[in-house]
Amino acid sequence: MIKMSEFIQNNLSRVERLNLMRKLLIDMDKGLISPAEVKERFKKILENVHPAEIAIIENILIVQDHFPQEKIHRLCDVHIDIFRESLESQEINVQKSHPLYLLYDEHKKISEILGMVMKIASSIENNKNVDAVTKILEENLPVFDSLFDIENHMVREENALFPFLEKHDVVQPPQILWNEHDSLRVRLKDLRGYLNKASNLNNQEIDELPNLLKYIVDLKTSHIYKENKILFPTALDKLEEAEWDKVWEGMNEIGYAKYTDLSLVKETGKIYKKKEILEDRYIYLESGKFTLDELNALFETLPIEITFINKDDIVQFFNRGEKRVFVRTKAVLGRTVQNCHPPKSVHIVNKILEDFKSGKRNVAEFWINMQGRLIYIRYFAVRDSLGNYLGTLEVTQDVTDIKKLEGEKRIYSEE
Repeated sequence: MIKMSEFIQNNLSRVERLNLMRKLLIDMDKGLISPAEVKERFKKILENVHPAEIAIIENILIVQDHFPQEKIHRLCDVHIDIFRESLESQEINVQKSHPLYLLYDEHKKISEILGMVMKIASSIENNKNVDAVTKILEENLPVFDSLFDIENHMVREENALFPFLEKHDVVQPPQILWNEHDSLRVRLKDLRGYLNKASNLNNQEIDELPNLLKYIVDLKTSHIYKENKILFPTALDKLEEAEWDKVWEGMNEIGYAKYTDLSLVKETGKIYKKKEILEDRYIYLESGKFTLDELNALFETLPIEITFINKDDIVQFFNRGEKRVFVRTKAVLGRTVQNCHPPKSVHIVNKILEDFKSGKRNVAEFWINMQGRLIYIRYFAVRDSLGNYLGTLEVTQDVTDIKKLEGEKRIYSEE
């Protein structure tokens, strides 16, 4: 595959090409030129655009031209349409031992699932009575289970791949795709609601259901195209071999979907390297001391999830308990906390940090229902003895069972 550094065409330097395409997109946004005119008049310039160049242009539009991020997200499909001919010609070949090979293979499996979902939508359209629709839904529960398992694929991308792209200043494509992940999650949640009341759907819901299924198929199909043609080639261009090993490590830690071909998974061992200077020594704190092993074990034993974000908004630490509410991999370390959250909630994160840094607040708390569990999330401003802001501690706890406690328990039980 051609590396971007090797890519020059039409006697234009790479910088000149990027600047020309940036101006075209700005003029198009202003209505000075249509997408069709751009494709026709500048065909030679556009015909071999490298996928990574699209990512660079969109980042420039935000940083240099102050385009709102929401506008870039809206224009993404238009940009892809302009560069489609070039993207169609892009082919990348990776070995079976590469993480992208597995992700590409999962996309093929997901596309097969989407094809089955589309057939289900057609069947419902042709059978509008409640009994027939109930039967169709019940007979296809395994298909829906596989569809819902797309969540696993999305979580792996968000936590094992996206952080490494951000380290190479590829920010916009992951943000756009994460937005689409969240849109898909909303629709899948709607679909669960229909399935939970399958035998009690009213006529309006029966009419709406095929449209919902088609929307899910269209959204995910478009999403797969963007990842295959832009995100993955850009990742291959940017990431180093050692980083791909870390991508494997993160994906293996999260686990895989029902449709994943596990024969393609590259096993990685979890290796924890001790700093020799601390190996047999104590770490002294104000109220006691620990060896490094004791301190690590203590954090892993805590019945809560904690994450520490330093004063520069960088994720610096998290504990790795056995049962986590929110997925974390080591790829998150060194990542800005804003990039660890869905784009739609970043403004809330920024407001909390702003209030903590200004001294306006020291605590922020939320509670949400997630898969039938009550999750309590708290944020604490961490300050030194003089009150200077050092960072933020996030504490997450599943309080479902705690909320059920009544009376007292004073006797130790053997159970």
